[in-house]
Amino acid sequence: MVKYNIYIICKNEEIFKQKSKLLMDSYKSKICHIQWIPAEYLTLTQCNKKLLKKLNTRHNTSTKGIIAKLGCIAAHRKALLAIYSNQTNNNLILEEDAEIHHNLPTPPKTSCYMGGWIVPPQITKAGKIKLHLKPKKGMNHIDYERFQVITTHALFIKTIDESIQLLDMTIKPEKIKNYDIFLANEKYFQSFYYPPIFIQGKHKSEISGGSNKDEITINYGL
Repeated sequence: MVKYNIYIICKNEEIFKQKSKLLMDSYKSKICHIQWIPAEYLTLTQCNKKLLKKLNTRHNTSTKGIIAKLGCIAAHRKALLAIYSNQTNNNLILEEDAEIHHNLPTPPKTSCYMGGWIVPPQITKAGKIKLHLKPKKGMNHIDYERFQVITTHALFIKTIDESIQLLDMTIKPEKIKNYDIFLANEKYFQSFYYPPIFIQGKHKSEISGGSNKDEITINYGL
């Protein structure tokens, strides 16, 4: 039986153990391995201030916000490196706020979002325009002319080679956008799983400083 290899990005081992136990208690037969990926908290010093120029973001983004967003990218890089080091397929990368919302299916046949927020192609219209989509159960194609999926709390990466490709894509650019926007702009994922297996739980965002709203990821915000 094909099983998941799960990589959970979170701030400490206690949170990891809690989340790991919840998954194993319900889905042990579908899981091969669960690994903790420590969240990345970057430090700005007098010698590395050029780090701030690595993020392609709005001009009014605070220094703290830039460091947090770059830390998110760095943590996902660590998860991708762990996939390569472990040589695992059927990889599920979960962020700390990912909460299971529907039964975990058998691993999909292709890489996909396993949760997220469906928004218009023009990101500034997110939350302002209602998208009338009727996804089918299971895998759905992302029509980037009509919509895109953002947030990165639950990413399924099918193969080792794909994880290496994505890692390379995040390292090469001189500047990189917020990770979810970067993935959408690159059209890296061509599919999303419906209904969403994971949603974002309510929590205080360490990137924005505000409280995340879980309703935007329930049913992809549709």
